[in-house]
Amino acid sequence: MTLLERYTTTVELTTYDDIREALFSPDLSRTFDRRTYEDGNIRNGIVSIQHGPVHRARRRVENSQFRPDKLRLYERELWPPLQDDLLDRLLVGDEADLYPIAELLAAALASRRAGLDIDDRDIGTLERIAGIVDAFSQGSAILDAKDPDAVRTLVYETYETFEREYIAPARERRLALLDRVARGEAGEETLTQDILTVLLQHASDPLLELSDGKRIVREVATYLQGGTHTSGQVAVNAIDLMFASATPEAHLERAATDLLFAQRVGHETLRLRPTTPKAKRRAEVATVIAGRAVPADSQVLLNLVAGNRDPKHFGADPEAFNPDREVSPGVARWGLSFGAGAHQCPGRTVGGGLPVAQGSGEDPDHLFGLVGLMIQAFARRGALPHPTKVSEPDTRTDRYTRWAHYWVTLGPRRG
Repeated sequence: MTLLERYTTTVELTTYDDIREALFSPDLSRTFDRRTYEDGNIRNGIVSIQHGPVHRARRRVENSQFRPDKLRLYERELWPPLQDDLLDRLLVGDEADLYPIAELLAAALASRRAGLDIDDRDIGTLERIAGIVDAFSQGSAILDAKDPDAVRTLVYETYETFEREYIAPARERRLALLDRVARGEAGEETLTQDILTVLLQHASDPLLELSDGKRIVREVATYLQGGTHTSGQVAVNAIDLMFASATPEAHLERAATDLLFAQRVGHETLRLRPTTPKAKRRAEVATVIAGRAVPADSQVLLNLVAGNRDPKHFGADPEAFNPDREVSPGVARWGLSFGAGAHQCPGRTVGGGLPVAQGSGEDPDHLFGLVGLMIQAFARRGALPHPTKVSEPDTRTDRYTRWAHYWVTLGPRRG
């Protein structure tokens, strides 16, 4: 039995404009066969594969946690001291495996955004969260998994552990606080600002389809996984691309001293190495995309690697790593790596910050994003290519943009 049994044909789109049109099409969904998304409760019912009214209702509620005022609080006040404290304890000696460290940093912030009550300065706790995220990340890539049945079993078991050890106690505390607010014993300002809280607030709304309590667990897991795994991988890929450039030290020095440049490095990295190299959609009905007839139940492959290197929008050298490149007006520097349309990544501003206007200087209200802050921190702390230890890609899926280990040496500090 294959993962996709019912599609009538496969249509692949490779240009930026064609892929963008597909991403905005209401006729294409992220829902595939029942075995992938229902059996074993791997991804059944989560926001990222919902389609239509339920998706819109859930995004409307959850987007409240990604408003710029809340993100500025995290980026400017809450995150920098935590990042420095963790790196002081993680980047010690003269070498380091950068990917697990990047994942721990991202896990600290993602846990807060998701709604886990953990000690985000405790490295052992963060390592435990990172292990859970690793399992969820395999589930998110199940369509590209080499052993999908093993992934399905692993993720199902991990969900049970996640609910028992993290969601159940966090949910109990939030429900008690929501009850106090409802009875007028506390104000709404006492509520924690996270995904779990807003889901519990709206759990009885039939439009959100959250009556099955397991869906809340899976929804929180989705945000935890997306905020941890993606940010960690992009930050490490950024370091790898700077190392491989013609002027690595110049790039690293600029990233260490110029946060806007570090952000552009992150955007260029996302363009060249999208965390999902090929997105998949299913045609809910017979439709036309970019002038091509797409039969109902077709699989539509969106080749983001090709679309992000379309010379029409990214210049004559779209394969090159160039954080200073000019792009077409209205086109994001990261290409289509955060998606577009209804399913555009809700955490894009958390990870990537606000878009960087062509030739812009620093705006007092600008957000640089978690990835830019991590890139700058690694550059400042003297990261250099390791002369002997070979970094290892994550080969459990066909997504070539994932690392398992990434070794660096730690030279003199920059900036």
